[in-house]
Amino acid sequence: MTHVYLAGPILGCTQSEANDWRHYVSATLAPHGVTGVSPLRCEPIIGERYGNGGTDPCFGTARAIASKNYLDVQSCALTLAYMPKTARLSLGTLIELAWAHSLRKPTILVTDDPLLTDHPVVQACAGWVLRDLDSAIEVIVGVLSVYSKEVK
Repeated sequence: MTHVYLAGPILGCTQSEANDWRHYVSATLAPHGVTGVSPLRCEPIIGERYGNGGTDPCFGTARAIASKNYLDVQSCALTLAYMPKTARLSLGTLIELAWAHSLRKPTILVTDDPLLTDHPVVQACAGWVLRDLDSAIEVIVGVLSVYSKEVK
């Protein structure tokens, strides 16, 4: 299986806001032998919205979260950074986009926010800048499915 890191807003999001798009992308990629990797797999929501982590030394501290996310960016074949204008600007996602670029990993930025699409450094870090998740999925399948195991 080939893996894609699914970077996007978490802080301040409800469980649905943070996860629904990740579930959609993962389910759509799976038949093509591509696995979506969610940064939320070890981070339970506390209350109504995701916060700044917590006190759990295994998965809740800022360092634990950043270490796991960096490992994911480093280990995955490609990073998909989803940053819709309707969401609060995700500084963590911007950092993950830069990590992927510095690690020479292909990157896809999905956004409708001109603040991001027009920014020269963001443009330089994103291999593709697309407006919707379905276009990103098309690129991921086109680029990575050749590297995946044959799916029956």
